[in-house]
Amino acid sequence: MTLGRGPARAPRSAWRAAAVATLLAGLLWLVLPGTALAHPHAWIDIDIELETDASDRVIALRQTWIIDPTYSRYLYEDAMEQFEGATPEEKLANLASEILDNLAEYDWYTELHADDRRVLGQPEGSATMAMERRQLHFRFRLLLDEAVDPRSRTLRYAVYDPTYFIEILHDPESPPRLELSTGPCRMDILKPRPDPAIVARALALDFTQTGEADLGRHFAEKVTAHCD
Repeated sequence: MTLGRGPARAPRSAWRAAAVATLLAGLLWLVLPGTALAHPHAWIDIDIELETDASDRVIALRQTWIIDPTYSRYLYEDAMEQFEGATPEEKLANLASEILDNLAEYDWYTELHADDRRVLGQPEGSATMAMERRQLHFRFRLLLDEAVDPRSRTLRYAVYDPTYFIEILHDPESPPRLELSTGPCRMDILKPRPDPAIVARALALDFTQTGEADLGRHFAEKVTAHCD
């Protein structure tokens, strides 16, 4: 990700690139205990609403990512310093746009299946970013490449950072939602139970290191929709 007019660099994580300069400049290593240097380094609560068309087929995922207060502060301060804009709102909008663009490399951290078939998506419209109660809220709508009937196909999804630099879990106060014309579907969240060896690998990675491409999958919540 490119910050302001600085040189471009290939991000190890779309979010890490936005904050790495600020974190290192603040000598984070000197103030955090040893366990805080292990993966993950930031935390996001997600609020997911699955949207349907007139035929009750799922066509999009409306996502809100609520970033932890510490990481929110670093991202906010970096945006105020690095991004163009006449107001803080304009600078946050530019940050949201750049993050959304960089997440394309990672399919916006979203993996959705209908039965055993992967269904991809693309953002529709602009992403937004706002500071609410000391936490940044990043919002976007992911339009699916094909509509999925959740009554005839098993719909499953997971949202996670593949490198596990960031831990992403559903907001316990706002569980995933899918409403059909006949009523709400039951959304089952399978909590991650990673092997102790996988946990040890994550703990061994510091801020500057990248885990294997699929590390985050082991720590991801997996959601299945049941629409009887």
